[in-house]
Amino acid sequence: AGLAVAHGCASESVTFASDGAQLDEVWEARRGCYLAAMRYRGVKGGDQVFVTDVCVPIPRLAECVAGAERVCHGLGLKCVICAHIADGNFHCLVPHQPADAAAVHEFESKMIAQALACNGTVSGEHGVGIGKVEHSCREHGPVHVAVQQAVKRALDPLGLMNPGKVIPLPPDLASAKL
Repeated sequence: AGLAVAHGCASESVTFASDGAQLDEVWEARRGCYLAAMRYRGVKGGDQVFVTDVCVPIPRLAECVAGAERVCHGLGLKCVICAHIADGNFHCLVPHQPADAAAVHEFESKMIAQALACNGTVSGEHGVGIGKVEHSCREHGPVHVAVQQAVKRALDPLGLMNPGKVIPLPPDLASAKL
């Protein structure tokens, strides 16, 4: 709360959407974050927007958000942060050109490392299926991953169902020719 007060953003109340029309307005604002990210950079043609998120305990939220902004700007990128922040989940939308892809992925790795250091998780919503497999394995550790791979092998011995999503394929299935 101290950070919000320091920047003139403190609130005395919380308002909840009381009907479908109000909820639609909230969702429209969230959908607008993608376009805001494009405008923030200035549309240059060929722009893409990378969307990622992390989730951290509320007491560590301001630290993690500020760190994400610092890392992003330090890499020469811009970001728009859009959040349903009351649960500790925040999204970074990073507009970039294809040539900036390495910096964007470095940003995501550093943002995730910071979230884990804050006792958070690699995602509240985005990218767990494929995009964050490596990070999720780091978060949960090799024993957890091995247990999940054993369950996967037992339920899907041929590795046909969503191969390589959420957890890496077990080595015996990864090398199998299907």
